[in-house]
Amino acid sequence: MNDYANRSAYVKSPWQFAVRDNPIAAPAAGQLLIEVKACGVCGTDQHIADRTADDWQPFGHEVAGVVKAVGEGVPLFKVGDRVAVDSSAPCGVCENCSPPPRGRGRPDLCPNPLSYMGSPTMGFGQFLLAYHQQAVPIPDDMTFDVASLVEPLGVCIDLVQVAEVRPGDHVLVIGPGPLGLGAIALAKRAGAAHIYTAGRSTSKGRMDAAMALGTDTFISVDKTPLAEYKFGSRQPDKILITAQPDTIADAIRVAALGGIISYIGVAWNDTKNVSFDADDLHFRKLSIRPSHAWPGTHAAESVRLLHTESTLGSTLISHRFGLEEIEQAMLTARDNRTVAKKVVVIQ
Repeated sequence: MNDYANRSAYVKSPWQFAVRDNPIAAPAAGQLLIEVKACGVCGTDQHIADRTADDWQPFGHEVAGVVKAVGEGVPLFKVGDRVAVDSSAPCGVCENCSPPPRGRGRPDLCPNPLSYMGSPTMGFGQFLLAYHQQAVPIPDDMTFDVASLVEPLGVCIDLVQVAEVRPGDHVLVIGPGPLGLGAIALAKRAGAAHIYTAGRSTSKGRMDAAMALGTDTFISVDKTPLAEYKFGSRQPDKILITAQPDTIADAIRVAALGGIISYIGVAWNDTKNVSFDADDLHFRKLSIRPSHAWPGTHAAESVRLLHTESTLGSTLISHRFGLEEIEQAMLTARDNRTVAKKVVVIQ
């Protein structure tokens, strides 16, 4: 079959953008051709734009759309199906994916995940090729912009699960960006008795969203450094970090005895090197646990959460732009943190 006409957004560091013709082939065996209806702007997209795209490349990976064509051997999808697309999926056949006694039963540790990342077409485009294992159906009454939150909400689910948030916990979320906001909602849903959120008072939109999603106390770290904040008689049992790794040291200082710290923040620079008192970590029985939702395993749960928590999507999304406005979308996500939360490119 002939290629499909397609236009994709391209990025080159630092912060250069273009939208170009980018024909896309028919799906191969096991693949779906997705007509992209929405794609969210992720922090990774901003890192790519800032420093890692040495040459022009397509980008974007928080996708929702409609199945346009189906490759041979795809069992569960047909043309016209409405789907969200995770950025990766377990291969399902390796030793880590396979259940005992043949394997480890840990698909989350799959070393060879299925993904379209790095392919000639990505999420900021009219069409995308993806493996059918990456797709998950979405309800007819779910808008595509909300469905584009399925991939990042899966990251939030992993972050909260890694921290083992339980009913009655006091939880601290560091960083009220889109991932932090999602984590607040999930911690509340898990039964947290008190949620603290640490962020900057200048991020008014994010602060308001944090309170709407379940934050009890907002700590303005630009006014009171987190390490100096007085939590009273009970320190945070669980700490969820969606900021840069250099916040881990402060998290250790304020964590309760036996506390668990989970983090998703990635530095991409020298701040990835963190120093802390290992003896203090030992004697206070603290745990530091990285959350890395790759491959994605939470897409179906994300869909259910977005569908049942009907205001979650509308609370997270603040801006919508068209594909030809990709530069404005990216600069808004970077520069307008007073009001910007989740920025979505829609078609």
